[in-house]
Amino acid sequence: MTDFPYGRATSMSGAAARGVLADITFRPLRGGNDPADCTPAPVDADSAVVRVGPGGAAGGTLTVLLVRATDGFADYVDGARRCGEFALGGTVGTVVHTQVRDVDDDAGIARIDRTVRMGVAQPGFTAPQSAITEWMAQRGDIRVYVHNRRPADAGELSDGENSATRALFDDARRRAFAAPS
Repeated sequence: MTDFPYGRATSMSGAAARGVLADITFRPLRGGNDPADCTPAPVDADSAVVRVGPGGAAGGTLTVLLVRATDGFADYVDGARRCGEFALGGTVGTVVHTQVRDVDDDAGIARIDRTVRMGVAQPGFTAPQSAITEWMAQRGDIRVYVHNRRPADAGELSDGENSATRALFDDARRRAFAAPS
């Protein structure tokens, strides 16, 4: 998939792909999240397809991840709802805030917004923050994510960026779940 809305995407593999998987799924490469039940179920890293491209005017990145999941759609959404705030394992002071925005159970589609604060809050120091708009769909064990990750101080995505992110998601979902010919 090279037709990202803001420029050419790059395929990721090996260690780089595993790092992207950890960033997208919020399942640390080492350790677990706190609370422990906020550590998502594993996905199959060996069969994952990862593409990363520029994310638009907000200055971030768009990532498409196609992966085999070990849990179901409802389990994933329930975990996101239950874990509105958790400490990301394997890092010091990284906290993830999660808000489930839209869910279509029949279609297996969810929009989840997240803010990630990276580092311990200290007087006189503002820890860097990222904002994430995530679209996720799942059929059976096939899950597709589209993440628009940007600096949190860039604010909300513009209508155009929201539309471009959703269009990329719709295209990725259509391709992921296309019936074989």
